[in-house]
Amino acid sequence: MILLADAAIILSLLYSLVVLLFALGIIQPRKGRNTTRPKVSVIIAARNEEDNIGNILQDLVYQTYPPDLYEVIVANDGSSDATGEEVEKFSLEHDNVRHIHVTHVPPGYSPKKYALDCAVRHSQHEIILATDADCRVGSRWIESMVSFFTPKVGFVVGFSQFGKKGTKQNLLERLQAFDFMQLMGAAAGTCNLGYPLAATGQNLGYRRRAFQRVGGFKKVAHRVSGDDVLLLQLIRKYTNFKAIFAADPASFAVSQPQPDLRSLLNQRKRWASNGSYQLHLNIPFFLYLLLVFLNSFVLLVGLPLSFLTGIAVGSFLLCLTAKASAELLFAMLNARAFHRFDLVKYFPLWFFVQVPYVVSMGILGSLGNFSWKERKHSQNLNGLNSAFNKNIRTGDKKHDR
Repeated sequence: MILLADAAIILSLLYSLVVLLFALGIIQPRKGRNTTRPKVSVIIAARNEEDNIGNILQDLVYQTYPPDLYEVIVANDGSSDATGEEVEKFSLEHDNVRHIHVTHVPPGYSPKKYALDCAVRHSQHEIILATDADCRVGSRWIESMVSFFTPKVGFVVGFSQFGKKGTKQNLLERLQAFDFMQLMGAAAGTCNLGYPLAATGQNLGYRRRAFQRVGGFKKVAHRVSGDDVLLLQLIRKYTNFKAIFAADPASFAVSQPQPDLRSLLNQRKRWASNGSYQLHLNIPFFLYLLLVFLNSFVLLVGLPLSFLTGIAVGSFLLCLTAKASAELLFAMLNARAFHRFDLVKYFPLWFFVQVPYVVSMGILGSLGNFSWKERKHSQNLNGLNSAFNKNIRTGDKKHDR
């Protein structure tokens, strides 16, 4: 028990120091300085999003950015609902909206990565911005995101939140919003420190040259998830481009939290499934994820045992206090940076749920089995995808490029 307590002290100290390091990064945001107006391709992978795709397309066709300087490409990932019809309406009314039908996925590719890859291949411009079909963006989103692409920047990590401030949400949705704010804070902090760790497909951008230099998604095509963080790590590792966090509120996106616990667990297992793969791309990042898991595991096991045995109770309470203090400070800084002080009151509940949550997601995510978008997934994609069909049907009004 004493050895367990000693391990808890060491792990909690290391974890708290890392969180404080992230906090240092969050107070040093970088502003966009690019004043040129390059041409932009906005890409979206959509599967069965008939209730949402119209909203994001409405946001995208009414941008402050000149319509002749950007295109919007929606890769329809085998939807069985009216997603295609919704996109077609916009493509008929707006010359810069294009619709691609993806009907088959080649062996070894995850469906979303292949849909995005098709969108990139059908796009024309150097700056590529990506968001999800169930997101919303403001009228200055393209203008703001582009401003961060200075010559040496190859990847821009955008901020996303689960619901706008003031949106009516239940407790589960609020906890997701707080948790995601913490995750985005870590993404922002590490970017600002010059060592980017994370990104979200809900809001990001990259240069075509950077994408091509790493071979697109080919090195990670077999991973079901990770069209965001794995691509970021590839560009960080194999190119000299820098990654920057978009701190301008005009660049923020809004997404939807999961409506129930089952879908939430499937989402988080999908996210966690790429943790072990960081061993191939970014060993310090993998060690950080391992530290988070081990710290939570030792507290989850050790704290109840210490109370049952009466041994080292003070040591475990000290560890819990150190963890809570670092995370609360980080939450306050995130709330200030992202204008979400309304979420801070959920910190106590989130804090006590987080330890068993991290342990369970770490274990379940490593197994790599989950359902998403009416598909059952595992990290072994052999036999998952149908044979490769080189012909992609397209509803584009223009000639395929």
